[in-house]
Amino acid sequence: MRVIGVVVAALCPALGTSAAQAVDVKPKMTNRHATAQASTGRQHTSAATLAKDAKIGQDTDSKSTGRAKDVKVNAPPLKWETKTVTCTSGSVDPACSATIIDCNMTPGASGQPRLIWMRQEGTTQWYGPQQMCLPGYPPAPDVNDPTIPRTPPPPPAPTIAQIRSAFLELPFAKPSVSMEPVGNKTLVGLPTYYRADWPDTDDLQPGDTSNSVKLLSWTIQFKIEAKDYRYTYGDGTKSGWTTSQGGVHPDGDITHTYERTGTRSVKVDARLVGQYRVNGGARQDLGAVADLRDEPVTELRVVGTRTRLVTN
Repeated sequence: MRVIGVVVAALCPALGTSAAQAVDVKPKMTNRHATAQASTGRQHTSAATLAKDAKIGQDTDSKSTGRAKDVKVNAPPLKWETKTVTCTSGSVDPACSATIIDCNMTPGASGQPRLIWMRQEGTTQWYGPQQMCLPGYPPAPDVNDPTIPRTPPPPPAPTIAQIRSAFLELPFAKPSVSMEPVGNKTLVGLPTYYRADWPDTDDLQPGDTSNSVKLLSWTIQFKIEAKDYRYTYGDGTKSGWTTSQGGVHPDGDITHTYERTGTRSVKVDARLVGQYRVNGGARQDLGAVADLRDEPVTELRVVGTRTRLVTN
């Protein structure tokens, strides 16, 4: 060992600085020491990442991959109140209708079209609406930006489904059938004329407008119209659905001829539609059909003719 040391010492002046650096080798590290140092390094890196994620979470209350550019806001910003209006295909709010159109034209839109308002806790100033076509919430608005809309959220409004449900629960009148010949009696082989007659009651029938109905923040009125009728003749046949209310001889267009005598149970089924208006505004189509049930039945006697031989 002493000889090797002398040789190295003798060679160092000749090799110069590079040789001297070459022999300045770091001592070897045992596997146990290397493992401990790597573990310590990972702990430092993990702690830094967690601290960064925690800082981002405090600012946005969101999920993060550790890089700010990858942050997606999935929850409302902290210390902000939110109000959301979900826009459906049957929405009656013009702002919602515009949002649905915009979201359909937005590439990559994957969420339910919505309108979102925000305000800081403890304040009265609402910011919005903001259109959203993706899941989650937008970032908190910049309160110093004058271009951000400052419109308060609308009061609670009924959905079109609730409006249709209110229409179907209205007190509708039910039509009965009047016939000609009169007296609920007709002849075999003779055309019988039918007409749907509405009773003279306070219940709603075609042409009527309902009393105002209160739904959440809206006051709604309904205009009633007949959609169609179906006449049941009592001998196993029906007219099929028709828009005709029928009539009397000779202009009535709902007729039937019986081939046999007997008593027949005759009735007319009716279906009603309507329009609605909010707070006295313009009428809008409702898109709901009230199919009336248990209309009155009228008994009709079908009699034959007698022939007599008359001699002079």
